[in-house]
Amino acid sequence: MTDFKWDDKLDVGIQKFNEQHKKLFKCLENLYTAMENKRDKLALAQVINDLLSYAKEHLTEEETCFLLHNYPGYDEQRKQHKIFIEKMTQFADDFNNDKQLIHFEIAVFIKNWIVNHILVLDKKYTEFLNSKGVY
Repeated sequence: MTDFKWDDKLDVGIQKFNEQHKKLFKCLENLYTAMENKRDKLALAQVINDLLSYAKEHLTEEETCFLLHNYPGYDEQRKQHKIFIEKMTQFADDFNNDKQLIHFEIAVFIKNWIVNHILVLDKKYTEFLNSKGVY
């Protein structure tokens, strides 16, 4: 499970966004560590907090860039970003309510996000934004 790592096929052609995407992998790595230390509730709380921070920073920056350059896929991206934020908020609520096995749910969600969002949806903006001089 812990062999899910950054790969060049995830490169979206924009350095800032790549670096932010790599933070998602660091969150996943920290989540695995928290899972291995089954009783480390503080580590899990930190992962959830980091994911919420990631969502606020990265998704906002992507959307700002999309609006600035009139990216035609903005609405679809915005919709998916909203789902991500809602899911992270739900995970935080579940954690605060002592829901069991939440770490597994988070890991599955993040892996699916990487595969379905970054590899599919985010890759669509590369050529468009690069043509606008965004690297």
